[in-house]
Amino acid sequence: MQKKAYSYIRFSTPQQLKGDSLRRQLETSRAYAEAHNMILDDSLRDIGISAFKGKNATEGALKKFIELVEAGRIEKGSVLILESLDRLSRQQVFSALGLFSSILSAGVEIVTLADNQHYTAESINDVGQLMFSLISMSRSHEESAVKSKRLAASWENRRRLAVEGRRPMTGQCPKWLRLFDDKTHFEVIEERADIVRKIFEQSVAGTGQRKIAAKLNEAGVPTFSRGDMWHSSYIAKIVRSKSVIGEYQPKQKGEPVGEPIANYYPVIVSEDMFCKAQSARVSRMNPSSAGRKGLKFSNLFSGLCKCLECGATYRLIKNGRSHMFRCNDNYMSNGCECDKRWRYHDVENAALLMLSEKIDWFSALGGQTNSKQRLELDIASLRVKLADTEKQVSRFAELFSMADGAMMTDARTRYMKAMQVADDLRHDIELKEAELRTFTPVQHNVDRLNRIIFELGSETDVHKLYELRAQINGIFRDAGLLLYFNRHGVYYYVKTTGQKDILLTDEHQDMLSMAAELDMLNHAMEGMDAYIEEVKGLE
Repeated sequence: MQKKAYSYIRFSTPQQLKGDSLRRQLETSRAYAEAHNMILDDSLRDIGISAFKGKNATEGALKKFIELVEAGRIEKGSVLILESLDRLSRQQVFSALGLFSSILSAGVEIVTLADNQHYTAESINDVGQLMFSLISMSRSHEESAVKSKRLAASWENRRRLAVEGRRPMTGQCPKWLRLFDDKTHFEVIEERADIVRKIFEQSVAGTGQRKIAAKLNEAGVPTFSRGDMWHSSYIAKIVRSKSVIGEYQPKQKGEPVGEPIANYYPVIVSEDMFCKAQSARVSRMNPSSAGRKGLKFSNLFSGLCKCLECGATYRLIKNGRSHMFRCNDNYMSNGCECDKRWRYHDVENAALLMLSEKIDWFSALGGQTNSKQRLELDIASLRVKLADTEKQVSRFAELFSMADGAMMTDARTRYMKAMQVADDLRHDIELKEAELRTFTPVQHNVDRLNRIIFELGSETDVHKLYELRAQINGIFRDAGLLLYFNRHGVYYYVKTTGQKDILLTDEHQDMLSMAAELDMLNHAMEGMDAYIEEVKGLE
């Protein structure tokens, strides 16, 4: 009966595939199996997995092979073919010997082609062969240990030069930068940096990543790479990247190594703007404010409309070129008989006119303009900084616990400094939040409306209109505005103030299509106050 042979091939880095090593190992394994009349399985390959710390024995192909051996599913007498013992392990001798002996003890033989050794559970009892294997394991570990130390020393030296601002650790950089000719620093590609700044400005203003990408594509803005269009995923990557504020996080094999390096890259976006963008991004992810919006149209009253007769949502539907409000239960034939439809633009025009007069949206509070919005943005920015600082505290605490000798003083200093910064940030947040509590929702709405309400009346760009409506919708939500529809009219109710009144009636709907006749609305609705008191559910 033919023996089964298993060829195990391992590389520490995927780049080694580009060389001749794979072909060489496969050919020598096949030649050995053919010469000894064995059936060869050459599927055991761990590419890009190191044996220095034993990762190949805890993951990948070797792990599966060991599991099969331990489960008795690899026949005794089978042969594991290696180029040399360092393919199996480069750990310290004791660990390497444990793995080596466990395979032999299970009845699987090991052949190393480079030194022509054939190990079995019986042959290893020969002191000479045992010593030969131990020397081979020891040499493999020492080679890897020396290489690791050299790489670590080189890494630390490059990091030190980078921290001192003398030389970048690598020539790789974000697409809005390039390495200077003397390779001592990065320089800004200004036309690209301007695009990045505009991306952040739009993100802070409330524009989503897909929308930003679409606007860049429509404007024909060239991408930073060979791609033919902007994607929302790349916009998200830019907005999340701390490289815009100059920070660089060194990585090895895709994993962060050590502390981020500040001022490594040229700063193209202020830290305040970056923190605001993170806060705005998180806010857009809030399910309570999520909703599907068209590319070129946004409902000013999204989520705010109810049917007065059945309590269902009064939804917005497209009817030809116009948009109409209609009871969702009636639309879906779910029992409501309120089939009245209201033109969207009539409702919007009436709302902006009436609410400005009734609720005084346009009146700024002397010296308080944008005060609440500023406080909220400041708090969001402080919270982002606090989260980063708390991560530093955790890392310094771990460093402090492991440090000894001269390093302990430095570690303790860093830990205490980070703790103090975190305490200061918490104190600042408490002060800002206490100040924020002195403002009312209406004041907040006034602050924000003053910047955008007049733009809506004169803006013609569809994308800008989308953004303005979306922002106003958020203000209306904050104020607790609700619109109630029935066959007779549209009514508004503001929870924060308890205000309620008639907004629009069927009798006057046609007038609203003519801007010159808007002023007639108030006169035509005289005497409607008594009627609103009778409206069910608005008390």
